[in-house]
Amino acid sequence: MKKTILKKEASFRFRRFCRKAYAAFRSLHREVTIGRVESYIADRQMRKSACAVALCLPLFMAGAAMAQSDDDFEGLTLPVVTITASGDTSTSSEGASAVITRSVISHLTATTVGELIESLPGVELRSRGSGDVHGDITMCGGTFDQMVVLLNGIPVSDPQTGHYNLDIPIDLSQVERIELLGAGALVRYGVSAFCGGINIVTGQRVANSQRVALSAGSYGTANVAASVDRKWGSWHLAAAGAYNRSDGYRRNTDYSNGSALLQAQRNDAAGAWQMQLGAQTKNYGSNAFYSLKYPDQYDATRTLSAAIQRRQQIGVWQGDIAAYTRLHRDRFELFRTGYVEAPAWYGGHNHHLSSSSGLRLRLSCPWLWGRSTFGVEYHRDDIVSNVLGDSLSHAIRVPFESGDNYYTVGKARHRVSLFADHSVALSQWDLAASAILHTNSMSGFGYGYALSARWHTTDFFSLAASFARSDRQPTFTDLYYHSATQVSDPTLRSEVSHTADLSARLERGAWRADADIYVRRGSNIIDWVRQPDESVWYSVNHAQVNALGGDASLVYTAEGFLRRAEAAYSFCTMQQRADDYVSQYALDYLRHKVAMRLSFCPVGNLLFKLSAAYQQRTGHYSDLSGNLCDYEPVVLVDAAVSYRLGHFTLSADAHNLLNREYYDYGGIPQPRTTFMVGVTYE
Repeated sequence: MKKTILKKEASFRFRRFCRKAYAAFRSLHREVTIGRVESYIADRQMRKSACAVALCLPLFMAGAAMAQSDDDFEGLTLPVVTITASGDTSTSSEGASAVITRSVISHLTATTVGELIESLPGVELRSRGSGDVHGDITMCGGTFDQMVVLLNGIPVSDPQTGHYNLDIPIDLSQVERIELLGAGALVRYGVSAFCGGINIVTGQRVANSQRVALSAGSYGTANVAASVDRKWGSWHLAAAGAYNRSDGYRRNTDYSNGSALLQAQRNDAAGAWQMQLGAQTKNYGSNAFYSLKYPDQYDATRTLSAAIQRRQQIGVWQGDIAAYTRLHRDRFELFRTGYVEAPAWYGGHNHHLSSSSGLRLRLSCPWLWGRSTFGVEYHRDDIVSNVLGDSLSHAIRVPFESGDNYYTVGKARHRVSLFADHSVALSQWDLAASAILHTNSMSGFGYGYALSARWHTTDFFSLAASFARSDRQPTFTDLYYHSATQVSDPTLRSEVSHTADLSARLERGAWRADADIYVRRGSNIIDWVRQPDESVWYSVNHAQVNALGGDASLVYTAEGFLRRAEAAYSFCTMQQRADDYVSQYALDYLRHKVAMRLSFCPVGNLLFKLSAAYQQRTGHYSDLSGNLCDYEPVVLVDAAVSYRLGHFTLSADAHNLLNREYYDYGGIPQPRTTFMVGVTYE
């Protein structure tokens, strides 16, 4: 039978799938037809159009058709389907180096968003307390200020200090996936970060569903979370809330936290609207969080964030416009009110109100040689405070606070960024180049770029290499914070990194192996340091801090008794080229980490999960007596079990089963063994 190829305008016709995460994205609003043609014809056509990609839905049909011989093949006409998507929250971001999906989350012992983030390769959560009340996210030997955090593609990093980057109004049950992004992937969001970032994607569950979870355990800890999803016409609404409290695992570590997140999505023929509104409150005792000399510290924070996005197809162009804002208010008490009497010299609590707002526009288009994206973003950071900034023309009364408290100083800065990205997928190569140019009202011009290439040597093995330059401007705390033990420098310059990375991936059946090694040269590093014989910390630009590190992992997934097994190793070493300072952050890092995770199902719906980690940290800290101490290696073991019975799931988990004493930050002990039990209705 004679075969002919019928080609329509703006249509894809192909015989094989590229099997990339972004395949469906590239097919947005395009007509895709499937047929069998001679291989040399298909190969020639695919070379002409590098953006010809496939959809997941017809995969089974195409595979069955290609399994037939040429002699018994018969043509089959499929109905035309128009593909639409809501954007970055629907599929993994192109360029994400690692992704934790919801299916993987169910096999981990993580009970908080911070613990889940720590499961990413090379990423660490340095906690000062429990329950995600205060944790610093670091990666690849960087500091908590050197990486950015996105929520559904929207920047939510705090301009005051990276200590508050985990003040995000979400519960673990709302997380659809978490993506680890390098410099190139961040440029697509109009962001430049010193060592990378993470994108937390919240998912909308099945329409017209609801979920309630209750748990309780050690130290008077109790958690409640609820969510509901509803679909009305073309609108899909999702609302979720959570409340967590604890008496604390030691003196002055109690907390009470609440969060709520409302999401709305509407799809139409031309594109999609997506909106999110979140709020969070945190109140927690901060026993020696910032100084061992003051065990009666206290923090109270309030966070409000909102974003609206519109994605629309305009011919062959896809337009994406997003407007967002984040407000963060905190009150820091060196001596907790009603808990201890403050000395006469104490001048009062610190009050801060910071905001970050932005408007971002992106246009992307597939063409003969790949996909090109262009964008512009305006971003503004503001802060009013009684500590951080320059003098205000008139004082502003602190809202919702008793007493005569005023914001007397403040600062505003704005940034305009131009960014571009181009990617192309060839038969065995994925190539990408990104660049960003920005001007800041405080620090002037800056720029960054990233080049990457991935070579698919076979269907199951690939090699990748990248090189990137990026920068990071100081936070308001770096620039303006003064206290009895800290002195800042308002003339700090932006820090710059040059990073080269080489990675390999092997996927074969149920097995996946990854290996990665990176070299980073950092200059003008921002850090708080002191001389060994001094007690006052100063914010400075280090001359140079270089890092060499990598990670390797082996993962096995199946559907039998053993559901998932993982072994991972990360290492990092850093070299300082500056004076012999004692570093508070930049030279205090995790040198070695070995992690093993296991989940198995012995019977029915009973699932056991185990994890063990060995951590060896380098760096020093001063104890309460002022003695310089080294970090000790530690082995941590966690376990969890769950049983599903209809709509109910019963669960129990234990952390630090070996009851080890360990420190993420010097002198602040972490909880010993803790237990939690819970029930979930869904």
